[in-house]
Amino acid sequence: MNRKISLGLALTLIFSAVTVTFAITMTVAQKIYNGLISNLSSRAETYATIEDINTLVRANYYDYMSIEDEKINLSISKGYIDGLGNPNCRFLTADEYIDYKRKLEGNATDVGITAAWDNKNNSFVVSSVAPGSSAASKGVLKGDIITKIDNEKVTSENYAELFKKLEGDNLKTVDITCNRKGEILEFKVTIGYSYVSVSGKNLDGIGYIRISAFYENTKSQLKNAVNSLKNEGVTGLIIDLRNTSDGSVEFAAAAVDIITPMCSNPDELLVTLVGRNDKIIYKHASTSNDLILPMIVLVNGRTSGPAELFACDLRDFEKAKLVGTKTSGTGTAQKALTLEDGSAVILTVAKILPYKSESFDGTGLTPDFEVSLPAGDDSRVELLSTAEDLQLQHAISKLTG
Repeated sequence: MNRKISLGLALTLIFSAVTVTFAITMTVAQKIYNGLISNLSSRAETYATIEDINTLVRANYYDYMSIEDEKINLSISKGYIDGLGNPNCRFLTADEYIDYKRKLEGNATDVGITAAWDNKNNSFVVSSVAPGSSAASKGVLKGDIITKIDNEKVTSENYAELFKKLEGDNLKTVDITCNRKGEILEFKVTIGYSYVSVSGKNLDGIGYIRISAFYENTKSQLKNAVNSLKNEGVTGLIIDLRNTSDGSVEFAAAAVDIITPMCSNPDELLVTLVGRNDKIIYKHASTSNDLILPMIVLVNGRTSGPAELFACDLRDFEKAKLVGTKTSGTGTAQKALTLEDGSAVILTVAKILPYKSESFDGTGLTPDFEVSLPAGDDSRVELLSTAEDLQLQHAISKLTG
C-alpha cells in the first residue's frame, strides 16, 4: 500500500538534506577562516552571512538541483583569499599544490615550450624549447608558429587559454600543430620533465646567461653556465632577468651566492625576510664565492620578487650595473600553508630586505642605464634577435667599451 506525504513535508526533507550537505561542505572552508580570522565576532558574522546566502539559494534558486557543493566550497575558499586584495596570494587545490611543489623543485609540469604572441605577424611563436623536454625530443624548434593546440585553432583571443593545455598532469599528451616556414608539422608532446631555468651562450667574447626562474636546481645550473663561459674565456657577463618572476626568494639568494663574496660584516646578509611584528623568519649569509668579471643585469617591468632580489644584491655588492626599465616592485615573500584535504593557501608572510639597499617593495629598482624597447617588445624579448634587442645591445656596448 502506497503512503503519501504532503508537499510541505517533502520540501522540508529535501531542504534538510541539502542543509546537512552544505554543513559538511563548509567544514574545510571554516578551517581556513579559523586560522585567518582571529576575532570571534567577525568569524561568527562571516559564517552567518554565508549560511544566510545558502538558505536563500536553497529556498529560491530555480535550478537548485544542479548545485554542486564541491564547486561552492572551492569558490568560497578562493573568494576568501581573493578578498585579501593581494595578487600574490592564492588558493590551490590539492592537485594544484602538488604541481606547485614540483615546480619549485625544478620539475616542470609542462611540455617545455615558451611562446609569445607576435602582434607584428599576428601569430603565436615558440620563443624557446627547454632542453630535455618532450617538445625538444619531438623536434619543436624556436621560431615555429603554433597554429593549433589539441586541434583547436590558436587566435589572439584564445592563445593564453589554449596554452594552459600544455601544462598539468605529468605524462599527459597534447597535440600541437606548427607552421615552420610554410611546412605544417604535427607533434604529440608529453607533459613533465626536469626544468632548465638557466641557459647560456657566448656572444663574441661576452657571456650571456638567461635565468627564467629561481627553483631548487637553478643554483647548480647557474654555476655550470658560469663555469662553462669562463672556460671559453669571456671577458664580461650579461645576466638576463627580464620577465622573470617565478621561484622563491630562498633559491634566488642561493643563486646570488655563486657570484658574490663573503660579507665583510657578519650582520650583513644576502637576504632577510621580516615577518609580522618585525620577526625575522629567514636569513641567508654569503659564502666565499666571488666571480671576478664585469657584469650587466637586464631588467624590466616584469622582473619581479626573487629576480629583483638577485639584481639588487649584485648591485649592492657592486658586482653589476642594471640596464633596462624599472622593475615591478614586488618586495614580499610568500609561503604555502597546507590544509588537511591537501589543498593550500599561498600567503604573503614577509618583506624582503636585500644586502644593503632599502626594501624595493612598491618602488622597484631603477636601472643604472634606462633603456626602453619599442612598444610590445617587452613581452617578446626572447623573440628578438641580438641586433633588434636595444637593451642587450646597450649592455654589450658597456662591457666592450
